[in-house]
Amino acid sequence: MHRDIPRSSVTFGNMNVELKHELINKYRASIAARYNYEALKEELHFPKNFTKEIVDELREFFLQNLYSAPHQREKLDAAFAQLETYVTQPTKIWGLLGNFAAAIFEFGLQFPAALRTGIVSLQTHTTAHRFEEILLQAAVDRNYTPPLTQAQFRECLAVLDPVMLEKLIRELTELFLSISDSVLMEKTIRILKDVLKRMQERKDLYGSADHDAIQLGIDILQAGHQLLSKYDEDMKRAIVEFVTYNETAFIESLQLENKKKKHH
Repeated sequence: MHRDIPRSSVTFGNMNVELKHELINKYRASIAARYNYEALKEELHFPKNFTKEIVDELREFFLQNLYSAPHQREKLDAAFAQLETYVTQPTKIWGLLGNFAAAIFEFGLQFPAALRTGIVSLQTHTTAHRFEEILLQAAVDRNYTPPLTQAQFRECLAVLDPVMLEKLIRELTELFLSISDSVLMEKTIRILKDVLKRMQERKDLYGSADHDAIQLGIDILQAGHQLLSKYDEDMKRAIVEFVTYNETAFIESLQLENKKKKHH
């Protein structure tokens, strides 16, 4: 599923761990900058009915759920690795839920859509993790050491494949569209919680990394549900469109920067 995203060849010594943390912090700072209400409110495309609270909540959703801080990564890294197996082999989740007819009977006709939403939440995590690996490889290839200058960080961002960046935006958009459907969200969370419960009952087959991987999916969907469920449909749609626009604008700014460098 992720063949268009190359795997990192980095080996993680102490310096590389420090460098990885530096890159994570730099990227988190770039998210904080592009979800800054004071900077956004003057932009032409900024929705006039958006409050500071909405923008602040969006920023925290990204920082707490998709690009968490380095000190939270030690436990998450094993889960990130395990997530790959559930994204590329969703039958592993099917196996825990029994056959299709039984799942429909237990969870209703929305079961296939709800399961797909659960997979999307896991997929967003794995793509974000690969994104960080590629940034790290770019920094290692250039013999950069922490602390990085802003110019060095932007140079690492510049090597990211446009196809991968577009894929990340598509997945983010799909994730936000999914969490904007409150009924589907509640069903998806219920399914993943059931998957986790069944995993915990099968200790002979599933370990803590499996549990943590599914819990990651539950956490992001619960946080997303909490983020959007309080708004009406028009506001939900506006939030989804704004996130897509804002992330696309960031990528286009990187691409424009690259073109300028090539001409010089």
